[in-house]
Amino acid sequence: MAKEKEQKLARILFVEQNKSAKQIAEMLNVTEATLSKWVAKGRWKDLRSAKLSSPGVRTENIRQIINQLTDDRITYAMELKEAEHEKDAKRVGELQIQIARVDDAVSKWNKTLSNIDKDSKISLSVYLQVMEMIFEGLRAHDEALYLKTLDFQDVHLNDVSLRFK
Repeated sequence: MAKEKEQKLARILFVEQNKSAKQIAEMLNVTEATLSKWVAKGRWKDLRSAKLSSPGVRTENIRQIINQLTDDRITYAMELKEAEHEKDAKRVGELQIQIARVDDAVSKWNKTLSNIDKDSKISLSVYLQVMEMIFEGLRAHDEALYLKTLDFQDVHLNDVSLRFK
């Protein structure tokens, strides 16, 4: 395939870096029609969607939300002290409501974060099963390379099994 390198790079740009088809077509000097065929054939939209909704990405997004809420909470608390000092009862009440809303939101986001963490955990047996499939796939693809990785496989699986305890 003449455009094999471009296709591999296009996949990385589309799936991993979330670039638009138009941007990629311009960068790689291919038509948007060609890129659309690659996207459809390789199911790149599904891959990108899975990557964007992975537990790690979702966790990071929620942590950013919690950080912003925390900043808001600190700001409201400082404003509350100032309003109390100025004896502005109306403003004190408004800020207390805002603080309660932020506290509630943080609590809910922390629960969501906890649920994502719990749902994304896998058992050692599942991990070992997946790794076995990967190693068997490597063996079928390139037995010489597979044989070179045997020591790595032993060390890796031993390290992983210790982490799951």
